This record gives sequence, structure tokens and C-alpha cells, in this order.
Amino acid sequence: MEDTIGKEKVVHGREWGTQHGGYFADPGIARPMVDAVRAVLSQSPADIVVDLGGGTGFLLSELASNGVGVGASLVNVDCSNAQLSQVNRQGITPVATSINAFRRGDAGAEDRRFFFMMRSVIHYVGEAGVLPLLRRLRGAARDGEFFVHQTASFDNAQDAACLNALYGHMNTRKWYPTADALRGLLADAGWRVTAVVPAPPLLLKSEELARRYDLDPAAIARIRDVMAATFGEIHGVFRLKPSGFDANLHYKIYTCVAGYAEPFDIPPCPMV
Repeated sequence: MEDTIGKEKVVHGREWGTQHGGYFADPGIARPMVDAVRAVLSQSPADIVVDLGGGTGFLLSELASNGVGVGASLVNVDCSNAQLSQVNRQGITPVATSINAFRRGDAGAEDRRFFFMMRSVIHYVGEAGVLPLLRRLRGAARDGEFFVHQTASFDNAQDAACLNALYGHMNTRKWYPTADALRGLLADAGWRVTAVVPAPPLLLKSEELARRYDLDPAAIARIRDVMAATFGEIHGVFRLKPSGFDANLHYKIYTCVAGYAEPFDIPPCPMV
């Protein structure tokens, strides 16, 4: 994971909030995630809310400003010092460690009740790393504790294959599953999925990806041509432009509980 993140440090820090049209710093875009967290914490309060791979702390700040998780300690875990340098330390405790190295005790007293959240992180570990990561996080959670994550995942295998091929051509190990595959991996890791709701898609422009992944115009043109020959255009997923391309990451928000918990009412969510 760290090698993939290291390639992207050029956009970390103050610049992060402007990336991809400001997607990761937009309160409106974050609202479905905030609402999903609210749905859990309103009925199963936690002592410690941990955002794993929380970057600049934006999501935790949004929780606080919307009155979600009042009274809980807010902990932002990230391995990028540039990201953590932007965290509001008056209300959020930054913890500098990788997700793969995270231990429950890193975020607070282990006997307190935890709530875990994550947005747009799982794909960093690559296909082979997803199940070990989910099992590691399950090992950090106690039975009945919740994990809400917004993860890029697709409704069909062709769409997922298109984005996986694109990222492979950009020399990253990122991997995007289908929603069904991800639900299976979560189950195998000991997470019971209680709700899945859509989140806004992320528009990826080739000119922004070129900066993020250090690709010159010739490389972008080669990737465009290879993708055109292999996939052509896929509505809502991949579109060709004269000298580049646009792609869309499709996100879903998964509400998961560790093991088996006492049932309680979560506001109805459409399953997708």
C-alpha cells in the first residue's frame, strides 16, 4: 500500500482538497457517507471514532460539524505526514501509521467501544491484499462494532475490468472489485454487511491522472489507444477524448458489523 501512496504524494497536503474537482473536500458529496455513519452512531454510540486512511481529516470534521458522534474521540489514521499536517488538531487526534500496521491500541484504550470508517482506501492494497486487510481490520474490532466504508466497486465485471486495466496501464497496483465480490470478501473476513447505498461517482480526467501518476502526454496517448482497442467506450465508466480520456469510479457505502451483534433498527437503505 505504501508504495502506491508514495507515488501520489505530489497531490497530498494543501492541494488534496482541489483534486478531481474537489471531490474529497465537498460537503455535499460527503453527505451520504455522513448519513450512513449517523445511522449507526445514533443507535450504537461509540467512544472512539477512527477514520482509517482519513487523509486531511475532512470526513471527521464533517461528522463534528453535523453533530455526528458527539462525545466520541475522533482519531484520524494516515501514513502521509503531508496529509496529517492539515488535520484540525483541536478536535481530531492524528495518528501516523499505515492501515496495514494499525493496531486498536493506536487509537485509544482498547476496552472502549470503537467505530471504524474509511473512504476510498481499500483499492490501494491491490487484489491480493484486500482479504488480508479486511481480516486485519476485523481483528482490530470487537464483536458488535461497526465499520462503514465508501469503496469503489462496480455492478458488473466488465466495468470493473475496464478500470482495473486503466490503472494497470498507469503502473499502479490499485484494484476495483465488483460489489458482489466485495460483499463476499467482507463475509470471508468476518464482516456482516447490513446495508449498501450508492455514493456519488468520481470523475477522473486523464490530465489530472497524468499529474497524479507522473505520466507524460505520450504515455496518456498510449493508454488511450490501448483502452480504446480493448474496451472502446463504456457508458458512465469510460469515455474517449481526442488526446485523452475520462473515467468514472463508482462508489458504494457499505455498513458492516463485526461478527454478530444484538439487532437494532437502522433506517431503511436500498440494497444495490
